[in-house]
Amino acid sequence: MTEQSPQQFLASLQGRADEMVRQSQQLQERLGALTETATEGGVSVTVGSNGALQDLQFDRSSMQRGPSELREVVLRLAAQAQSSVAHQVARTVEPFAGPSAMEFLRTQLPAEPEDGAGRRNDDPDFDEDEPPQTYLR
Repeated sequence: MTEQSPQQFLASLQGRADEMVRQSQQLQERLGALTETATEGGVSVTVGSNGALQDLQFDRSSMQRGPSELREVVLRLAAQAQSSVAHQVARTVEPFAGPSAMEFLRTQLPAEPEDGAGRRNDDPDFDEDEPPQTYLR
């Protein structure tokens, strides 16, 4: 192994620091773009990578539900979307985190939803392209 001059050492250190900054910015961009939408029976709930509600839509048929049923659907869909996006975040962070950090992170996550859970819409009249309607005044 050859010895490095102080200038070479500092240049190498600066190169590694620059790469870490680039990777950090790339990770932030990826995480910022993550969302998850869960849909069921005319109700659509979208959350961001931090689990915060970003969008809530109702079609006409969802307004036929009573308040308590609609509340249950919204809460269930929000939980599904939050769980799914949390696992997306974990998969995105995994290449940058060490094994022990990932092991800890996985213990903090809810169970991963089954494929298709929360993405289905059992309402034949639901049209995702139709703008949301509200009957609340």
